[in-house]
Amino acid sequence: MKPPQSLLHALQPFLAGEPDKEALVFGAHRLTFADMAGLAVAQADVLRDHGVKRGDRVAAIFPPRPEAILSMLACWLVGATWIGINPRYQRREQAQILIDADVTLLMSMTRIGNRDLSEDLAGHEAELGLDIIRFQQEFTIEGLPAPVPRDTAMARWHVALEQLDPEQPAVVIYTSGSTGKPKGALITHVGLAFRSHTLHTDRFDLPAPTQLIDLPVNHIGALASGIGVAMVSGGKMILSEQFDPGVTLRTVEQENLAILSGVPAMLARLVDHPDFGSTDLSSVKAISWGAGPIPEAVLKRLMSASDAVFSQQYGMTESNGPIVFTPPTRDVDILLQTTGKPDPRLELRIADEADVPVPIGTEGEVQVRHPHPFAGYLGNPEASAAAFTADGFLHTGDRAKIRDDGYLVFCGRSKEMYKSGGFNVYPREIEIALEAHPDIRAAAVLGVDDPQWGQVGHAFVELAAELTADEIKGWCRGRLADFKVPKRISVIDTMPRTPVDKVDRMRLAEIAAQG
Repeated sequence: MKPPQSLLHALQPFLAGEPDKEALVFGAHRLTFADMAGLAVAQADVLRDHGVKRGDRVAAIFPPRPEAILSMLACWLVGATWIGINPRYQRREQAQILIDADVTLLMSMTRIGNRDLSEDLAGHEAELGLDIIRFQQEFTIEGLPAPVPRDTAMARWHVALEQLDPEQPAVVIYTSGSTGKPKGALITHVGLAFRSHTLHTDRFDLPAPTQLIDLPVNHIGALASGIGVAMVSGGKMILSEQFDPGVTLRTVEQENLAILSGVPAMLARLVDHPDFGSTDLSSVKAISWGAGPIPEAVLKRLMSASDAVFSQQYGMTESNGPIVFTPPTRDVDILLQTTGKPDPRLELRIADEADVPVPIGTEGEVQVRHPHPFAGYLGNPEASAAAFTADGFLHTGDRAKIRDDGYLVFCGRSKEMYKSGGFNVYPREIEIALEAHPDIRAAAVLGVDDPQWGQVGHAFVELAAELTADEIKGWCRGRLADFKVPKRISVIDTMPRTPVDKVDRMRLAEIAAQG
């Protein structure tokens, strides 16, 4: 089967052939494909009324809820690009993206869980002059624009497909980058659809799978492996605002989940939950993870509890998602000792510093050439050019080697970025926040291994006046998403430095290892 040109194209056969099949479930609300289309087209009309036009960029602050999916589809129906902002971001982090992307409109919840976003939104209106559409915490169909009738929605959908350019950005996904300044990766319609299609056919070869979407919707993992797979397969999305192991286990039984996925920290919490042993996992056909290795004990508990096949993945935002994944297996050695095999639809090589391929078994940088590569970084031609080699391979900055049997063994990240609970964290961004404190002279942050989160931040600080670790963490919480806040703080008299006056991170790593 040929990959679709966009996720709007992918949905069309199900809208036409199975309109009354369930597509979205959120709490007691169950929306069919026809419901989803009617509401999305109605939301697209609202965007047009607010002046959004083809080529504009629209930002959205939503957890995994129907409003997130509908806002995305509405943007694409108008011809706009959707930009998800992590709901855990603080106001300063939100504003960085809103300014950098020059968004036309912001759609947002007014409250997410216990967090009131009203002041953030009012601040963006006053300081940025931004037009905002607000959504209330309680989800009701009546709280959305009145759905467009089925026949009208299908006709409008067809017109949108005729006008859609597959090479235009569908989404912009922001990564902070080593400089601490956000960079917006432009993911095209055809690139996102291609990756979603191949994930379904090559990795999750299940007819219309039911899966739980509880990862942040601004993340490539949720967009491709979750939402995208559902849209290309006609599967059902069970939406949950945040990961909760108890909710996941109940949902497995209530909705007969076919795919169970997440980051290793999520799966570890799942098997540690009191209800894990009594939950019937017989509906689960595939269990997958990414963003780091899974602990052996967690893998073995999952294997003993289900007959599912297992797969892990390695990729990045700029590669539109996974570039290496494990062919579904129950081979413990492969799952623990490797990261899987290179995707046969991509070109992957291990290269030296001159971008020359190295022999099998030799460590080097992972580089990949994609048939539908990301379109660079928004407004940043220098970084866009630097992302690729002269012959069109994407630099990952990650080091690995290929075994004789074709499996990839991950050796580490040559960049300073680390992953905490599945999120990319860039030390320089945290260091900038720390150094903004009047009593902190200098700061350096390392990613260190952690059994629960994979890695966490360890901050070393030089102080000009006395501060406690709790005070330093509190300062960070007011400026950074919680997953970026360092879990460990070390006060150091003098920051170790190299002969050229750079922070000696190797020495800090030694200090961190000593505890």
